[in-house]
Amino acid sequence: MNRHLRSLLSGAGLRALVYVTAVLIGLFLTPYLVKTLGDRQYAVFVFAGLFTSWCGLVDFGMTTASARFVTLAYTQSDPRRLNETASSAAFLFAAMGLAVLAIAAAAALVCRRFVSAGEAPVYTGVLLFSGAAFAVSKLADALAGVINGVMRQELTGLAALVCRLALGAATFLIVWRGGRVTAITAGWLAVSLMNLLILAFFMRRAHPALSLSPRLIRKERIRELLGYSVYTFVQQLGTLLTRRSDLLVIGVFLTLADVTHYNLAVVTFASYFVTLSEELTVWLTNWFTHLHGKNETKLFKESRLFAYKGMTYLTVFMALMLIFWARDFLIFWVGEAYLDAFGALVVIAAGLALYRGSADVNIRFLQGTARHQRLAPMAVGQGIAGILLASLAAKSGLGLTGVAAGTIIPALAVNGVWIPLYVCRLTGERPSFYFLRLARQIAAAAAAFLPSWLLLCTTLVPTLPRLVLGLLVSVLLWLGTVWLFGLTRLERKKIRSFFRAGRVCGG
Repeated sequence: MNRHLRSLLSGAGLRALVYVTAVLIGLFLTPYLVKTLGDRQYAVFVFAGLFTSWCGLVDFGMTTASARFVTLAYTQSDPRRLNETASSAAFLFAAMGLAVLAIAAAAALVCRRFVSAGEAPVYTGVLLFSGAAFAVSKLADALAGVINGVMRQELTGLAALVCRLALGAATFLIVWRGGRVTAITAGWLAVSLMNLLILAFFMRRAHPALSLSPRLIRKERIRELLGYSVYTFVQQLGTLLTRRSDLLVIGVFLTLADVTHYNLAVVTFASYFVTLSEELTVWLTNWFTHLHGKNETKLFKESRLFAYKGMTYLTVFMALMLIFWARDFLIFWVGEAYLDAFGALVVIAAGLALYRGSADVNIRFLQGTARHQRLAPMAVGQGIAGILLASLAAKSGLGLTGVAAGTIIPALAVNGVWIPLYVCRLTGERPSFYFLRLARQIAAAAAAFLPSWLLLCTTLVPTLPRLVLGLLVSVLLWLGTVWLFGLTRLERKKIRSFFRAGRVCGG
């Protein structure tokens, strides 16, 4: 049991490192790309990312479904079901890849009718390369689902780290050598192919007995996967509406320059925030599935409650760092002209602090126990409400801050109120006890931030080196404060015992 948990936690740590690396690469590359490409070309680059995000709907929630059912077969020591599930999932992912290629080709043909002759090759190339890269990534997702399913997430984390570094290096070299957006998306395709090869090698290492074959595709396994994934797909649709609609609303009601400003000052930081939170909890789906399959009720509850505390502490810290640190960093990073979007960042960060940590744990709990069906309609409702409120705010002259508020209010209502009430009903916990515990954890997390806040306040004349050093020292201060005052003596003892046992096993 501890071996599996250590493997999952190692994977979570590696995936967190991937996104810290992504943050550092993004902070370095983004101003360089904006300066080199210009606002208009950079906006095309942003919309290329939006295109791949929308193509993500073709996933139909299969990434989560395949990992869950592979974990279930692995937990129950059923190699026949494991091979059938993996082969059936690989078939579905391959079909999705072909569908993405068709969508990209059709979009490229349609796009040529609506843009100038000079820009047509750019848009066509971007769509085709982005679509091809995404199609390859679907095949990689099939392999990653198997690796994660047998609870070897440290391997997928390592692959993600290598490819993230390769992607950053490729993007810089392409732009440095005079390449434009089309060449950058061609680089995406090359890195996606490399990721596929790495995962193919790791899959054999994770489970040598695994067999992927068309002969093992079963209709009942496909129905089982789709029966689970359809709800995740609808949930992903709502999530995508929530996360990407703000840029579309700004593009429709405001200007392309506002899109760039909002993307740099808000979406960049908020997406790293949310993605890091998700990557740190994605392993919980496999862990909860494993415990649920073995009927480990006591350990299941302990894991969930500790995950609430840890993720709430972390997300509150990240949100407060954005509020008190990001403004000065934005000035050095891209210039004071982009501070018009800082108010929107504060609104988003404050909302995320209230619900994000516990919400991710709740979602993993529902996915791990196959109780995620009710997430789907609420996620879509949240996305639609966010679009309506953001559009109303933009038309009312509330600007970027109003768009941010229109986006975060429905997210807070669904993730901070409705989902916890549903989870409480499933677990038999009183809602008043749940929300009181969450309030105490948020308050403790805010108190743990005080040493970091005092440090940030001492930087009266901020410089870029001081800001970077302040960030690093703030993280260390926060970790020390949480360890000493945020955890109980028993929790500290269990953590020390867990990692001490890991070192002994490693030795």
